Amino acid sequence: MVMVTISGFLTLAAIGLYSAFLARLCRADAALFALPVIGGGAVWLCLWGFLGLLPVGGWLFYLGAAALVAVLLARRQLAETLETLFTPAFGVFLAASVFFLVVFAITRPEFAQNDEFTLWGSAAKLTKLQNVLHPAAHGNLLAKASNPGMMLVVYLFQFFSAGFSEWSAYFAYDAMLAAAVAAMAALAGKRWSGTLVLAGCGFLLPYFFSAPSVGELSTVYLSVLGDLPLGFVFGATVCLYFALKEKKCCLPVLLVQVSFLTLIKDMGLAYALIAVGLICADALLTGPLAGFGRRLAKVVGGGVLLAVPVAGFYLGWTRYVAAMTGADKTTVGSGDAAMSQGAAILSGVRQLLRLEEPTEKFTQVSALMLKSPVSVPVCLLGGGALALAAIFLVLAVVFLARKEGEERRRPVVLAVFGTLALVAFLVFHLFLYVFNFKDPEALQLKDYIRYIGPYYLGFFLMALGLLARAGFGGAWAKLARMAAVGVLAVFCVLIGWRGVPAAGFWNYPHVVYAVRDDVKERAGQVNDLLDWDDTVLLISQGDDATRWNYFGYDLNATLARGFGGFGYGHEGDWSWDTTHMNLVDPARAQEGMPEVYPYQTVCTADDLRLFLLDKRYTHILIDESDDYIAGTIGPAFGIDDLPDRRTDSVILLRVEYEGDTVRWVREEGGAA
Repeated sequence: MVMVTISGFLTLAAIGLYSAFLARLCRADAALFALPVIGGGAVWLCLWGFLGLLPVGGWLFYLGAAALVAVLLARRQLAETLETLFTPAFGVFLAASVFFLVVFAITRPEFAQNDEFTLWGSAAKLTKLQNVLHPAAHGNLLAKASNPGMMLVVYLFQFFSAGFSEWSAYFAYDAMLAAAVAAMAALAGKRWSGTLVLAGCGFLLPYFFSAPSVGELSTVYLSVLGDLPLGFVFGATVCLYFALKEKKCCLPVLLVQVSFLTLIKDMGLAYALIAVGLICADALLTGPLAGFGRRLAKVVGGGVLLAVPVAGFYLGWTRYVAAMTGADKTTVGSGDAAMSQGAAILSGVRQLLRLEEPTEKFTQVSALMLKSPVSVPVCLLGGGALALAAIFLVLAVVFLARKEGEERRRPVVLAVFGTLALVAFLVFHLFLYVFNFKDPEALQLKDYIRYIGPYYLGFFLMALGLLARAGFGGAWAKLARMAAVGVLAVFCVLIGWRGVPAAGFWNYPHVVYAVRDDVKERAGQVNDLLDWDDTVLLISQGDDATRWNYFGYDLNATLARGFGGFGYGHEGDWSWDTTHMNLVDPARAQEGMPEVYPYQTVCTADDLRLFLLDKRYTHILIDESDDYIAGTIGPAFGIDDLPDRRTDSVILLRVEYEGDTVRWVREEGGAA
């Protein structure tokens, strides 16, 4: 606990020091560099992780900060450098970060969302505990191909702590989000009032786009999923361009930003390329008409240069994942429907342009995507079309507040090209749903809000950045300042009317963690008897995959997958790989009889024997038993005294193989 908190403060100190040095070097607001330092730290760690030397990258990051202090002290420039931190926007970043650190250190929230256990939280934990990029880690993570950016941010913030802390992972995420908000608010200049208003708008954006219904629990700022960071970093990257476009440090900062964007999620590649496109469009179309040709060549060259690290990190990560896991990230779909990403996009374009006959699935999903901006709510106003209208309204105020020149063309360019990019993004997701999702999920537009919502959020953040910039210069600046106050007021009213949560990051009820804590305690009973190379098949009758996911996170071994359907290994059996298994006697699963358990696996003892002979799992962990396990399954494998219910202790059994015979043997210290 103490070292986790100290590690958090040391990370904030290092970020502040690097930001101060860069601010003094570039003669810019220190708040503009907090996010590039955090993102740059993740990119730096990723490069060392590729080499299998992740801790070396961490030590060099912090030793570099220590060396910088020594140099500045020797030159008697430390105090002068640190003075650059005294700006309203950096104050917002520091105050928000310390606030999150203190609140989480007191309340100690735990992971609760399913995806935190299947990917984001588990990957961050494995990265920290094993000091490797998560595809190279031993453990239960199935989604090892997912990008490592946010896991490395967590690693950076917990570098000096001995173990892994869930609440500190939340703090790392939220400190990074605070850095993104500060980068946008820094465009308001040195006016405290304007900075605080714009920062308030920025911090409320996630509630505007994802607030729960009145009385529900909120996971805003209490989540380690990658969606929110993707939207914030996307928007902040373009805001950083607006702030630094006349400075020599702009290109290096943008190179870091688009690299980090690429590493946040698989979809980060698209976001990074869109950010590059928006920056190039602004650089080309907001300058003077004279010298357009020379500017075109410069913009094209700059765009290509920015695209190089995007492609480099995408391809580098793809090859690293293939080397570590054998997984191919360049294919979409599965089984007979699998194809390369290029082939999927080409087929999608041909069907879209009617160069080939659209499939029934393509036609159905196209109709759903066409009306999705109206039919699928993405914010408290409703569909994406209304969110876009709100963004246009902000940009219209910026247009009116700027009387002439490039600053007046800038909101027009952002509105036009941001919308065109959104259309292209929706088309890309049309292809994603058609080629990468099974029919039921595709026709439900599964996770639409998670996929599309971050784009709207980032687009809105860019608009707020231009509003901030318009509020401190020009004859109509007062209009922009009034509009910023209006946006903040509207956000407050909408959140109060449509989405005031009963609990959020500040008072999340710990009763939510009751099952988590129970599984954590039960996993702790056997962790000393297990190794990461052990493969453990969990039997937890009646589970809906919740306890399976929790055990996968808390067990210091590889949690094995089961099978669904009925039978295994016999001709005519119908089964498939799945996660958890609820084993059901075939006699109790006859046609017309009610299901014994949801997601049940109809399985005889012989089916299970053939399954184990095929998979060669090393252990069985019995968390929740019943009469079928105690009376039929256990005796078939040499265990006659299994309970028929849940007991206070889990039961760990070692699996022994001899020819076609499979026996279960109690592990010493692992029996109830």
